[in-house]
Amino acid sequence: MRILNVGDFNWMTGAEKDTARLSLFDICRKFSLAATRGDHLVVEFSDRAVDRMGAPLRLKGLGRPWANRRFLQVVDELRPDLILLHFADGIDNASLAEARRLSPGVVIADINIDPIWTDKNRRRLALRRGVADALFVTTAEPALGEFTGHGAFAAFLPNPVDPAIETGRVFEMETPFDLLFPCGDDEPREIGGAPVPPSIAVLTLKGAAPGLRLSTPGVGGEPEARGVRYFQALQSARMGWALSRRAALPLYASDRMAHFFGWGLTVLLDRRAGFDRFYDGGEAIYYSGLDDLAAALRRLIADDASARAVARRGWEKTWRLFHSTRVLAYLLAQLFDDGGARDYEWPCERWAG
Repeated sequence: MRILNVGDFNWMTGAEKDTARLSLFDICRKFSLAATRGDHLVVEFSDRAVDRMGAPLRLKGLGRPWANRRFLQVVDELRPDLILLHFADGIDNASLAEARRLSPGVVIADINIDPIWTDKNRRRLALRRGVADALFVTTAEPALGEFTGHGAFAAFLPNPVDPAIETGRVFEMETPFDLLFPCGDDEPREIGGAPVPPSIAVLTLKGAAPGLRLSTPGVGGEPEARGVRYFQALQSARMGWALSRRAALPLYASDRMAHFFGWGLTVLLDRRAGFDRFYDGGEAIYYSGLDDLAAALRRLIADDASARAVARRGWEKTWRLFHSTRVLAYLLAQLFDDGGARDYEWPCERWAG
């Protein structure tokens, strides 16, 4: 199969200042790796980079017509069987319609990994209505069918792990920290049914679990861990707190959860998101609020062998269920098999409006 994978891909565009801002864990990258291993031909196209490179004075947005022309040139040369769109806002719907003319029979899938309740993302979810054949979202919410057009569907997409990226086995290592909690901002997160800023949550945990060795890149003025420094952070702690902005959305989590499981950390999860569908209490640690989270931390710090055992079992389950090759196979089955995908552990329904 010929696949045109459209996303950022961190092509250097001139927008970067003091960092290359590499996002090495992005799903678009994992799908390129998985598809290549599966003997598919993958061509990557960064709409944002081409936009900026074609713009006067490299000003963002002014090169959009150029990016669309280049996109259609790629479609014309490749004649893809499948186009994957990862927040490819720079590609106009008219260009996607023209892509169908240039490559008859092409299937177009829009992929969205962001929280579904924000105004910005709801506009993105609706952007391809009537243009894309499918919308894949990392939240298992049937109401997402409202964002699809005639004959199209929405479906759940789990966050994958990839053997070229999640390369650690932290349960086999000694670590300088007990808990890793990376966070990009101090916007309140839902903890125990109440919004709590991460900086306050960190102070509460330190008080409730004396002696807790805590690594908090991006919190309380600490610099974010990017690139290889994030790799180093992942293997520096026994446990990882997978805290999302909201806890009660079905099967929604920041992709950091997959990073933690894939690297072999003991993962701490809010029980309301429903991940006990995949992981039992011997494969992940569940909490309802800061009090029982702190109690779990105290117990696991005192019993390192138990923490390592939970981490190993969670790591094994993650690679069995969410290997990028398997998640991509699910996506392709949803798109190309009669009746869609079957026999996966996560919801396989195809929701329509």
